[in-house]
Amino acid sequence: MQFELVVAVRYLKAKRKQAVISLITLISVVGVAAGVAALIIALAINAGFSEDLRKKLLGAQAHVSILARGHEGIADYLRITKEIEQTPGVVLAAPGIFQKVLISTDSQNEGVVLKGIIPEMEHRLSALSDNMVQGSVEDFKDNSMIIGQELAKTIGSFKGDRVRVVSDATRLTPLGAVPRFRPFEVTGIFSSGLYDYDSSWVYVPINAAQRLLGVGDVANTIEVKVDDIYQARAIGRRIVERLGGGFEFTDWIEMNQSIFQALRLERLVMFITIGLIVLVAALNIVATLIMMVLEKTRDIAILMSMGATNQNIRRIFILQGVVIGVVGTAFGVVIGQVISRLADKFHLISLAPDIYTIAYVPFRAQPLDSAIVAAAAILISFLATLYPSAAASQLHPVEALRYE
Repeated sequence: MQFELVVAVRYLKAKRKQAVISLITLISVVGVAAGVAALIIALAINAGFSEDLRKKLLGAQAHVSILARGHEGIADYLRITKEIEQTPGVVLAAPGIFQKVLISTDSQNEGVVLKGIIPEMEHRLSALSDNMVQGSVEDFKDNSMIIGQELAKTIGSFKGDRVRVVSDATRLTPLGAVPRFRPFEVTGIFSSGLYDYDSSWVYVPINAAQRLLGVGDVANTIEVKVDDIYQARAIGRRIVERLGGGFEFTDWIEMNQSIFQALRLERLVMFITIGLIVLVAALNIVATLIMMVLEKTRDIAILMSMGATNQNIRRIFILQGVVIGVVGTAFGVVIGQVISRLADKFHLISLAPDIYTIAYVPFRAQPLDSAIVAAAAILISFLATLYPSAAASQLHPVEALRYE
């Protein structure tokens, strides 16, 4: 193998009778490098957006949500919360109430998701405190409400304003059944960076939510934070087993399955689309080797007359193509990693935060992604050498020298 490698490298470095061969060789190296670099950068953007989305979702959602089977209320929720916190892998838990309601101002009505919370527990469970742009969770009183920033713009209500919340629960009056409603004061505004949450979620104290919905002293979910988010499903099963019958659970992966499936599909399409650049470069490798075989016909014949086998000749040209692929891949990996890290560090690509929820494009160049791209590029380069190397190995020394 050392003999074949030495000859292969010398052939690549030698001066050409036809300058076009050197040019195509250079184009092949540049093409592989460009394809590899572009793919690493594209995958880094995809990974950056995925990580940013995951971080924001986990700041707004629980890792695991425990529900009463049949979606009945959970009575004695404080005792059950303490019981859940004894489960291995659980960091903390907090009860809550979720319900769709109507929020009403003098000029606007909007359907929203109301979440009833215990402030001191929610502070430890989610990133609500960190996401506050006006007010704080500590200001929560019985009639307080925290609303999303986009919702505040929609309904035209801001800190200090009063709103009315109407539920689908009813109460009997002398005039018949009427919807339950309750006035609240907006004491805080949050921005999670997720439009769906910022435009349609509101937080109120759990006791105020219970009175509004007329459900008594119950919660309809207990949210759980775990020490390993990728073990959320297994920990959820342990919690349900610990509590016995009557409970079920859902985890953050299940709740956001469609979002992450879309990102994985986008990643695959990106890989295939930009990978075509490497395939085009591989065609240049084929052209380079075919022209080199034609140029080196006499050398091949001399090597074979001196005892080189068909396999030796084949390896020489395979190694030439692989060397082109390896050099191009190495340059591409370095360029892709450097550009990704610099772009992320200096926020080179800016975005409109009001549209994209973030101020710049995040790049996360993963070593595993780079390794997979590099391996794929080298494999494609190797496959591109099979036909030219086979053609070179089939030459007959006598026939080749006859025309020299």
